[in-house]
Amino acid sequence: MTTFVSPFTGTIVQPTDVSFYALTFASNQTLYWPTVVNATQVPLARVMDCVASATSLSITLPAANQGTLGADVLIRNKGSNTFTVKNNTGGSVVSIAPGVCLYFYLTDNTTVAGVWQNITFGAGTSSADAASLAGYGLTTTIAGQLATTGNIVQVSTSPSISNSSRAATFVWTSGSGNFSLPNVTTLSSGWYISFRNAGTGSLTITPTSPATINGLTSIITNPGDSGTILYDSSTSKFFTVGWNVPANVTFSAATYDVDSIIGSTYSLVSYAPIIQTYVALSGTRTTNLTVTLPNITQLYVLVNSTTSSAYNIIFSISGTSSTFVLSANSVATIVVDAGVIYPITQTSTSIFFAANGSQTNPSFSFTNDIHTGMYLQGTSKLGLTANSVLMLNIDNTNTSSPQISTPATLNAGLIPGGTF
Repeated sequence: MTTFVSPFTGTIVQPTDVSFYALTFASNQTLYWPTVVNATQVPLARVMDCVASATSLSITLPAANQGTLGADVLIRNKGSNTFTVKNNTGGSVVSIAPGVCLYFYLTDNTTVAGVWQNITFGAGTSSADAASLAGYGLTTTIAGQLATTGNIVQVSTSPSISNSSRAATFVWTSGSGNFSLPNVTTLSSGWYISFRNAGTGSLTITPTSPATINGLTSIITNPGDSGTILYDSSTSKFFTVGWNVPANVTFSAATYDVDSIIGSTYSLVSYAPIIQTYVALSGTRTTNLTVTLPNITQLYVLVNSTTSSAYNIIFSISGTSSTFVLSANSVATIVVDAGVIYPITQTSTSIFFAANGSQTNPSFSFTNDIHTGMYLQGTSKLGLTANSVLMLNIDNTNTSSPQISTPATLNAGLIPGGTF
């Protein structure tokens, strides 16, 4: 074919320009100069966005001897498949990977193949680039864009939490357990994780000292709790967001036969129902039974339906010295908070049991004066107090010599000389 040369410059005539062309192809394609292209052919545009819908496809550049030196094209692979670019005779194969732009320009048009130089012009956005850019907490979508993601990790033993755990959600599925947060020196800015206590016991979350979480050395989460833990790089501390106890409360219940429990201890740390009833079916137990409850904030209704006075059921809190004694035929409501047992009520067949109290805080007092009332001084000793001072002591520890004493002056208005 004759090479078209400008009579004014001596160079080949520049074909009519096509600025942009979007090409999606499922078979090999050949490009043509805009001056000779027909309606069914693909023109060589200055910028081309190409998407190969299959693998091993190619694009063939137009005949070099029909173009002018310096003719150029920028080809960008916007798809997820690599394709090749060839000269017009099938040689000088160049591969363009997904997301890559190659700039081709003609430097020799003396042959049909010519010489096409190429420069990697840059990388655009594509599924391949997004995948390489996706770090912890990010993923790619079908459209090739970055998107956030949450990796859910179910654990029944203490997990290894590190900087690479960013954006993960740890779901606890066992009894009492512990999460240890990483040393803040190993964490990148903006690090965070989420948690959910889906187990049956308390979950303690502890940062590495000297870091704190919510200003504390550790936090204790109850079953059903969930939230997000964020690292503040400006203070090197952790804090929680959305750590709330579910609004719905389910009252669980169970009955335990003390005669079938071997030994003097029984652990309910991994699962402690709110309503607990203790019975003695065979009557073989003769020693106290200590029941260990989890160290969580909880309310319990405890029923001792045994009839033997030879032993008591004693409740303790895991990891603490706090205890509560429940004798036979007794029903008690207690609250556990911060490892301490607080008795609310204790009854036995319509009999009310109060806490012992003291002279400064008597068990029976008044809304307008909590320092005046009645309390138990000790076994068989009853005290009446006013303004936190013992005013009347009733002592029957020695039944043959009961004593009533007072440090106050006794005024008897109906007795002559009635000051004693």
